[in-house]
Amino acid sequence: MSEVKKINVGPAITVPLALARRGGVIASETFQKHGLSEKFSALKAHPKIAKITDKADMLWTVLGLVLLFHGAQFKNLFFCTQVMLAFCFDRVKGSVLSLYSDVQTASEKMNEDSKADAKAEPKPSDKKKVQEQDAATAKKMLKALDSDKVSGAAFEVCVSAMVCHMVMQGGLAQVVVLAHALVKASKEKINALLDFSGHEDLQAWTDCILSLVLYVVFGFMAAVASPLAFALSLAMCGAQLVTTYGLRVAESMGRIPGGLSAEAFAASTKGLAMLAALTAFGTVWQFWALMADNGMGWYFKLAYLPAYTAEGIVSLL
Repeated sequence: MSEVKKINVGPAITVPLALARRGGVIASETFQKHGLSEKFSALKAHPKIAKITDKADMLWTVLGLVLLFHGAQFKNLFFCTQVMLAFCFDRVKGSVLSLYSDVQTASEKMNEDSKADAKAEPKPSDKKKVQEQDAATAKKMLKALDSDKVSGAAFEVCVSAMVCHMVMQGGLAQVVVLAHALVKASKEKINALLDFSGHEDLQAWTDCILSLVLYVVFGFMAAVASPLAFALSLAMCGAQLVTTYGLRVAESMGRIPGGLSAEAFAASTKGLAMLAALTAFGTVWQFWALMADNGMGWYFKLAYLPAYTAEGIVSLL
């Protein structure tokens, strides 16, 4: 019995490899010609950028207020952010940074080899030979990379996109994310109000039991009253940002009573009352907005244009 004749696709691969090599060279030359690296470093050191960095606490406070008043208008963006921070960010970051490091190492090695080859023999003038040489260089680049890392990084990114899509569609995935976000946001504050006298040696178990109780309560809420759980999650997140970073701003202005630090005031009875009041207000406001299906005025859309644009892009997942 005769063997199946294979199709020779080698020539078809040579062209993309050569084009990829040429594109990389052009991009590298353009990057160096315009000094983009130096310009980016100078941009980070620019006085206006430094001022914005110094105002980071103020910006986080503003973000918290936006979540309290208009967070429901960015539902998909909020869910994707929660999913990425809770489940996917560390995995995606690790795989992408590992791949980036390998690409940088391989690129440096290829540049050194290219300079050595250029000194050893001149670049051929024939177009076909140039193409073959570029393809050979691209092959060396690919061989220097770990294909498992490339596929692993792509897999992590695709899984993250899939998880975001599932959560935005609702169902069990959204219930899990809401319950987890609510437990994470409330456990530390609730635990600070509880006294387990006589059971200090079982702290790990008491924490586990408290987590279980909170997961049951918030999981049930997310399953039977999803809009209320979503409004509560938005309010908790916004209230924590306002109290954490807003108090730092107040501390820098000397506006905290008694000369307390921001952390000390946040842990005090007044600080907890402030957090509870903001959470209650944000929950009622957001829940009403969700039930009434209220939108935003054009002036708010203009003010939130970057976030509004990101919400539209994320909703396409």
